[in-house]
Amino acid sequence: MSKQVFILTLVGFCVPYLLRGQEEFMWPEGKQFAVSISFDDSRPTVLKYGIPLLNRYGVGATFYVHPHMIEASLDEWKAALSSGHEIGNHTSLHPCTENFWWIRQEPYKPLEEYTLKSMEDELLSTNRQIEQLLGVTPISFAYPCGQTQIGRGEGKKSYASVVAKLFTTGRGWLDEAPVDPLYCDLAEITGISMDDIDFEAILPMINEARQRGLWLVLAGHDTQPEHTSQTTRLKFLEDLCEYVSAHGEIWMAPVGEVATYVEKVRTDGRLLHNKPLAVIGDTQGCINLKAALGRAYGPQIEYITDRKAFGNWTDKDTVVWSVRVPTPTTYQIEVEWSVADHEVGKDMKLIVDGEEQVILLGKSDGNGKFRNAVVGTITIRAGEHNLMIMPTNADNRSLTIRAIRLVPQKG
Repeated sequence: MSKQVFILTLVGFCVPYLLRGQEEFMWPEGKQFAVSISFDDSRPTVLKYGIPLLNRYGVGATFYVHPHMIEASLDEWKAALSSGHEIGNHTSLHPCTENFWWIRQEPYKPLEEYTLKSMEDELLSTNRQIEQLLGVTPISFAYPCGQTQIGRGEGKKSYASVVAKLFTTGRGWLDEAPVDPLYCDLAEITGISMDDIDFEAILPMINEARQRGLWLVLAGHDTQPEHTSQTTRLKFLEDLCEYVSAHGEIWMAPVGEVATYVEKVRTDGRLLHNKPLAVIGDTQGCINLKAALGRAYGPQIEYITDRKAFGNWTDKDTVVWSVRVPTPTTYQIEVEWSVADHEVGKDMKLIVDGEEQVILLGKSDGNGKFRNAVVGTITIRAGEHNLMIMPTNADNRSLTIRAIRLVPQKG
């Protein structure tokens, strides 16, 4: 029975990291920066005016929808998908602060009445409804009103953690700067309003994105010839599309497509040489090292976007996470992994500050499903560390690792 040994270690990792400000993000095909167009609320005007205009230019946009709003025009929304547009999740009840008078009316529900659990339930339900109606499961989310806080007073908290769990991105509204692909939290990317303005008003933001290699995410609502409130003017859209057509250095694509590319590049140490962003604990002190927050080094390993996991390991591949621990802590180690049914489990060797142990990653749940289990404990001293995992056996073709979670041990 063959065994594959992995090493998980907290040590200084000998990669010549660039200092902050020295690194440059690599956009595809020599592009200098990215632009995405997005619309909220599944308003009928985008079907009548916006999508036909975008289709003429071959521009794909992201539409954040409410399931009950798209049922009456399913054929048109399905046609939009077929034309290369993306469908995102915008909740079912459009929750915003109850400070807005209209949110206190049926069928709305104020953010102050939500818990993290009820918000997660609504987002999952909305995803299921969209999948049933359109046959796609959204990877992109837009915060209604751009607001991310639920609850009241001392009980108020962000639900960005829920969005990070369920989606690749969460987009804001009425923000002030483009997205920095190297440093952004994809659960809270900025959304710049394109409603009620002429194209010339957005040019300074486009130029900033060009100069710094950023990602400009534009957000609107209605789109039509009339200059009504919360409306992206058709002239604005046409001028923007003409501008992009004349400037080959711009990559214009839906939010989910750009975000997936950003996520893949940020996990690839062959492309980036800045230090991985440090991961800190949540309110319970748990440190969730998702694959998307790690950095892979080596000849073959890759981040598999549709599984949100690292795969294609060889004995020359490694993955590194940066972790920040406030006080010396003993953690339970949870690993989420998948391995082919016909293969035996994988041994892993854990080393932290001289502490060694060998634990077994057994078979996963079969049929490519992931298994999550506690595989051991580890004590980490206070400070910032690099956490590295690497195989010592070359035959790891079927193994994928989605996350390592460090949970403070009680008692």
